[in-house]
Amino acid sequence: MSNAQRDVIQGPASNASVSIDLLGQSDQAARPVVFAAAQRLGLGLGQRLQIQVDFEPTSLMKAISFQLRDSISWSATQHGPQWEITVQPRAEAEARDVVDLLTWDHFRLDRQFADVLLAANQNDITEAEHIFKDYWIGLRRHVHLENHVLGPALGGDAEHGPLGDMLGEHDSIVEQVRILEEAFNEKDYGLLAPICAVLSGSLAKHENREENALFPIWQTACNADRGRAQELLLRAKALLAGAEDREICALFP
Repeated sequence: MSNAQRDVIQGPASNASVSIDLLGQSDQAARPVVFAAAQRLGLGLGQRLQIQVDFEPTSLMKAISFQLRDSISWSATQHGPQWEITVQPRAEAEARDVVDLLTWDHFRLDRQFADVLLAANQNDITEAEHIFKDYWIGLRRHVHLENHVLGPALGGDAEHGPLGDMLGEHDSIVEQVRILEEAFNEKDYGLLAPICAVLSGSLAKHENREENALFPIWQTACNADRGRAQELLLRAKALLAGAEDREICALFP
């Protein structure tokens, strides 16, 4: 490993753009270097990675993206026998479709939920409450989008299939978050950690099942009608930004 590669793994992520020369390296040798750099990139908006390799990088970058739960976005350009890969945080990339948008929103909500617990564990209750309020409305937007917009439009069998499973799990998750909200309202801060631990497990299982069982069905439906897919994407972006909060707060008071 070169000194430059070692700096990528160990040094501070201070630059807006980092270049990594992996020419002559195999996919296997390049993978830990790219993973370490991309992992840190996901924490710093405004950053970019420029990576040079001399093998077709699709397999490499799909594996890295999967390991990081799609928190990054990447593209590759070929220049003769060499390839240049550009990597950026997913939050700064345009969503390809509603499934792409939902996958990123899972990651964003998970990070926000972790910040709630971190602040609570540090006894910074004011900060924990502030983050929780944003998380709670964000979660309700996400659930409303899936339950009442995408489910009816893209299918998945609301009675016996993945969509039905998702709807039931959403009800359970919303009720668990209400318990967390009640703990904040009643200032019963000693309950925050155990409630968050149970909720964290429920969220992880739900998101994994949803991304592997339901989202492929929705992806296929989107690919079958690109005009409708674009309309849904535009509405989904607006909804997640707060355009339908009045209706959402009425449904999930």
